[in-house]
This record gives sequence, structure tokens and C-alpha cells, in this order.
Amino acid sequence: MKEQRHQKTKRRFKTGQWVEYEGLYTDDWGGDLVLMQGDLFPLHPQMGETHWTYAGQSALHFMNSPKINGHHIGY
Repeated sequence: MKEQRHQKTKRRFKTGQWVEYEGLYTDDWGGDLVLMQGDLFPLHPQMGETHWTYAGQSALHFMNSPKINGHHIGY
């Protein structure tokens, strides 16, 4: 498992490839983007094609459900 995680952190992806692992990715120009499995790596808005590097799990992964004790919060 640790070896698999290590592989993901070093692997680089090109624009247009399918996203294999959900998480935060950084492009060659310093931009960060949260991508979900099944997305395509996008073009940089100004620079065009770029490479993406897995930067880790996104904060969305750590968010809790909006339920407390089985009841929805809100209206």
C-alpha cells in the first residue's frame, strides 16, 4: 500500500489523460486543481497543454457528512 501511494506521488500525467486517482493535482505552472476519478486532465487556460502531478488527497475527502446523530442539519 505504501509503495502504491509512493508511485502515485511521483507519476506525472498529460493533458487529456484520464484521472485514475481522486485528489489534488498540481500543473507545471503551479496551479492546483481537485480532480475526480474519470475526469480528463484539462488544458491550462493560458498555457495550453501541461503535465499534472498528484499532490495528495483533497480536503473534500476529509469532509464529514452534513448529518449529526442521523438527522440532517438545515431546513
